[in-house]
Amino acid sequence: MLRGIALLGMFLVHFGYVSTGGGRADQLYVTLVPLLLEERFWAMFAMLFGVGFAIQLRSADARGESITARFLRRMAVLAVFGLIAHAVFGFNVLLAYAGWGIPLLFVRRWSVRALVIAAVMSAASYSVYTVATTAHGVATRGGDAARAAATSRATRDREFREANAEAQKAPSYAPVFRARLEHMRWFYAQPFSFLPANNFTLFLLGLIALRLGIFDTPERHRRLIVSLTVFGVVSWAVATFVVPNLPAASPTEPFLRTVIRGRARYGFGLIREMWLSFAYMGAVLLLVARNPHWFRRLGVFAWTGRMALTNYMIQIAVLDLLFSKYALGLSITPLVGLTLGVALFLADAWVSRWWLSRFRFGPLEWVWRSATYARWQPLRPSPTVPADPFEPAASTPPAGSAAALPRRGAR
Repeated sequence: MLRGIALLGMFLVHFGYVSTGGGRADQLYVTLVPLLLEERFWAMFAMLFGVGFAIQLRSADARGESITARFLRRMAVLAVFGLIAHAVFGFNVLLAYAGWGIPLLFVRRWSVRALVIAAVMSAASYSVYTVATTAHGVATRGGDAARAAATSRATRDREFREANAEAQKAPSYAPVFRARLEHMRWFYAQPFSFLPANNFTLFLLGLIALRLGIFDTPERHRRLIVSLTVFGVVSWAVATFVVPNLPAASPTEPFLRTVIRGRARYGFGLIREMWLSFAYMGAVLLLVARNPHWFRRLGVFAWTGRMALTNYMIQIAVLDLLFSKYALGLSITPLVGLTLGVALFLADAWVSRWWLSRFRFGPLEWVWRSATYARWQPLRPSPTVPADPFEPAASTPPAGSAAALPRRGAR
């Protein structure tokens, strides 16, 4: 259900990216998208991918099975989907998931305390890297030269992104494809790609939440969920409204001190706008903890969430074909984009429900699963097919928990 909500949020953000013009109401919505939606649902999606990986690893450990080879195949297949998503359609989420899913193999048996420490260090890694490279530059070249080099790198990166975005607006697909390959070459060489500050941090948070039982029995963890929700709102508010309005550094301040001050204002990566996703997830968890019938009321999201990979790939393909100049090249206002986003999501939910009433997995989930096991998996539902670590829908929640309630359309 939470994955379905994350998919809707990402859909609305993506439609916001391709919308232009409009009146005052449109501009108000354009203001709200980066304030309330952008990065929040991507963070939720990443955390829940981490939860899914952790469920599979936990189940295999409970069975005493060796999962390493199977899990590596699973990440390899996800990487193939990620390559297609980035090179063909221009979306870069899945390939990073595949890469940062692998380290979960090494930390899955760590204690919660060790995982929390790892998550804090992971979140701070980009800030530590930035301070360390700045200190090295100042020590070897001097403060002024290090500042000039950093400014030059930022300018080159900005110019590349602008030029590459323009190249992806070509009226034929061949130059668009070449531009996307060039973007991949640049993107995966950036520090934010090879440092664990984002995706691995979110995967660890998902693993910690699963270990604490937040998703299995939210009704037993209301106080913790409320605390995380408050933290998410406060962190978002500080990062959005407080830090940007703090006094700017003096031009005469030493460069290293300026960098340290800038990273410290965001708690060295611990204060982020995207932690607002804690509040969104917390609200849903508290609803189902208070009244498990919310599972049925929000069932439309569960249908799409059970086919998250298929629906994500469909989503980015639809967006690319609708709005790229090499295809339909549509131009819409933000509120039209909002309407289209909701309408297409509802259509997607209906198709997902129809499909899942007939098959055990979404089509890409079935391909992914079959490649993971290196043999074709049964697609039609059958009571003789046993549950296993790679079928979260078949897991049995603790008796009496909210998750134990039957859900409409569940098989």
